[in-house]
Amino acid sequence: MDDRQTKIREGAGLEDSRVNQEFIDFLNKWSSPVLIVLAIAALTWAGLQKLEQMRQEKIDQAFSEYESVVAGGNPSPNSLKTIAEDAEKKNVDSVAHLARLREVDLYLGAYALGLAPGAQIDQATQSVSDPDDILDEQRREQYRTLAETTAKQVLAATEGDEDKVVFAMQAISRLASVEESRDDFDAARAYYERLSSLAEQSKFPSIQSYAQQRIAGLDELAGVGSLPTNDQVPSLTPGLGLPEQPTPPDADVTSEEAAEDEAVVETDGEQDTEPAGNEPEGSENP
Repeated sequence: MDDRQTKIREGAGLEDSRVNQEFIDFLNKWSSPVLIVLAIAALTWAGLQKLEQMRQEKIDQAFSEYESVVAGGNPSPNSLKTIAEDAEKKNVDSVAHLARLREVDLYLGAYALGLAPGAQIDQATQSVSDPDDILDEQRREQYRTLAETTAKQVLAATEGDEDKVVFAMQAISRLASVEESRDDFDAARAYYERLSSLAEQSKFPSIQSYAQQRIAGLDELAGVGSLPTNDQVPSLTPGLGLPEQPTPPDADVTSEEAAEDEAVVETDGEQDTEPAGNEPEGSENP
C-alpha cells in the first residue's frame, strides 16, 4: 500500500485553511501600522541625511568665508569679528574661534609695532603711508586690552571641552603673551604652567615642551627691562632738540687763491731741490 494513503487524516484540509485564514487576518490587522512605521522610519532617515548635508554645507561655507578674508595676509579685525559672529549664528564654533584667535594676533601685532592693523608701508621711503596709523601709547594700550578680552572670550567658550582643547591652549598662550608685554612675568608664568598642564593631559607633548621653554626663559626676560616709550625717546626731527652740527668750512675757493697756492707749492719745490749740473766748483764726481 502507498504511504501517502496511510497518512491521510480527516479534516487536514480544513486545518490548513484555518492557518492561512489566521495569517490573512494578521496581515489585515497589522499590515497598515507596520507600513506606516516603516514609512516614518524611512522619512526620518532621509530627513536626518538632509539635515547633515545642510550642516556640512554651512560648515564649508563658513570656512570658505574665513579663508577668503585671511587669504590676503592682512585682514581687518572688523572683518574677522563679522566672520566670528556669523559662524556662531550658524553653530560653526570652530570657525568662530579661529577668527577670534586671528583677531587677537592682529591686536598684539598692532601693540608691538605701534601701527594700526592694516597700516600700509611705502616701499620707496619705508615710511607709513597714513600718519594716523602710527599709534600713541593710549591707542597701543587699547589694542592690547582688546587682545586680552578677545582671548578670554575664546578661552571661556572652549575650556573644559575636549573637542576644543586646541583652541583653549591657543587662547592661553596669547594671554601669556599679553602679560609678558606688561612685564607681569608672574602672571605669564601662571598661564604657561596652565598651558603645560593642559597639554600634558591632552597628550600634546610639543605644546607642553613649548610652555616649559617659555617658563624657563621668563627669568631672563625679567632682567632685560622694558623698552622706552615714544615719549621717552628724544626727537630726531630738525628743530626739535637735534644738536646743531658744526658748519663745514667753505669749500669755494677763488681761482686767484688757487693760483697763489699753486705758486707757493712750486716755489717750495724749487727751494728744496737743486737743479742738476749746478754743482760747486772743485767737486768731482766719484
